[in-house]
Order: sequence, then C-alpha cells, then structure tokens
Amino acid sequence: MLGINTIYANENNTLEIAQNRLNLAQSYLNSNQAETIRTSTNQDAQQFLSKAEDFLARAHLDLEAGRLNESAQNTDQCIRSFTAASDIFTRSAKPGKQVSSGNKAIRIEIDAYLSSFMSALAEKGPAMAGLLDQQEVADLIARAEKLQSANNHQSATSILNQAKNLIVLALTKIRSNETVVYSLEFQTPADEYRYERERYQEYATLSQQILNQGQLEESRKLMFVKLREKSEEFNQLAIDMAAKGNLEAAITQMEAALKKLVQGLQLLGIPVSL
Repeated sequence: MLGINTIYANENNTLEIAQNRLNLAQSYLNSNQAETIRTSTNQDAQQFLSKAEDFLARAHLDLEAGRLNESAQNTDQCIRSFTAASDIFTRSAKPGKQVSSGNKAIRIEIDAYLSSFMSALAEKGPAMAGLLDQQEVADLIARAEKLQSANNHQSATSILNQAKNLIVLALTKIRSNETVVYSLEFQTPADEYRYERERYQEYATLSQQILNQGQLEESRKLMFVKLREKSEEFNQLAIDMAAKGNLEAAITQMEAALKKLVQGLQLLGIPVSL
C-alpha cells in the first residue's frame, strides 16, 4: 500500500457515477416517506412521486443503453420530484409546531451534509468547489429563517429542502470523483495511516450527527448501529496495531473500519462512498 497513486478519471468513472446517483434516488423511493405518500390521499404529493418514479425508470433505461449523461439528468429530476412530493406531503400533514420542529431537523441534516462536503472539498482540492454554490445555499437558509420568524413554517420547509437537495447532489458528485483528476501519494505508511484515520473521523462525525437528529426509524437505526459498532471494532484494532508500530496492518484495519461505516451511512441514504 506504500506509494499508492490513485487517479480518478472522468472516462473511467462515468458509469460508476451514474450508478451511484441511481442508488441514491432508489433509496429515496424505497423509503418509508415514499410509501406513506403512496398510501395517502394527498393527490398533489402522489403526482410528484409518480413523476419521480417515471424519471427513475427512464434513468434505468438510459443507463442500460449507455446514455450515461441522460441517465444522470433523469436521476437528478427524480430526486427533485421526490423532494417536491415530500415537501407537499409534509406541509399538508403537519400543524405549525410540528413543521417548525421538522425544519430544525432539516437544518441539522443540512449542516451534516455541508460538513461532509467541506471535508471532501478540503481533501480533493478547490477545483471541485464549483459543484456547490455555497452562496445560493446560504441565501436559501437566510430566506427560510426569515420565513420561520414570520411563522411561515411551511414555506420555510420548501426553501430548506431546496438547500438540502443542492448539497446532496453536490456531495454525490464530489464523492463520485466527478469532473476532476487527482492523485494521492503517500511517502510513508504513517502518512497513509493518518489519511485513513482522518477519513474515518470525518464519517464518524457525520454518523453521530445523523444519530443525534433522532429522526431514524428504529429498524434502520438498529442495522446502522450494528455496522457502526463493527466499524469501531476495526478502528480500535487499527489503533492498537499502530501503537505497536505495525502500520501496514493498521492501514488494512482502518480501511475495513471505513468500509463498514460507509455501508451504514449508505443504508440511511447518505450519499457517501469510499
């Protein structure tokens, strides 16, 4: 593993990028929220959900036919339509206080996703900063806060979901290594171990933020916690091995720890990758 040179090129990763987006969109349409909308009487929300399903079906067909750009575009439309369906359903189903509480949860999600994006940006370089218009996100949040202060919580929800959707799409792209070619070169095993430790800590922080929200359904939470506990076992093994000077083995354990943690986050629909 010493002297690793990892290069991500657009041509080689386009198929993986399209598949990652499809997986993210599919997780939304498989969620409890989507099923609740399907079985509700909210026709407006169901109409947008139906659009999301149509866009996803087109994205699958495009991917199978090798039309990767079209697949990515239809997947993005799917995510936007699902966000609209969820927003409409939430506004109609919740009274003011519940919507206000829900907005606080969305803000926590936004902060978690943005933190993960900024960490990835620091890792991969400023050339990828254009994937997310941070000023637009800040403006949307400011508009939402103004609406909240005027007790217009439902409109604030719509604005916050727009901001969250922008960050999720940017995070999906940056974690799929889109638009940039870069390399990582480690001079010593200690450098590589430190790098893997930092990545693990980034995802561990993100996972704790998600847990702190208290918004997870119990079944997914239990599966996620099991994966996180396993990842922590690997992490502790890595720390012990590094303390004994066995850095090569420590790196292997850190990679295993990170893999388990990423699996857990993906289970929750968080767009992260190794």
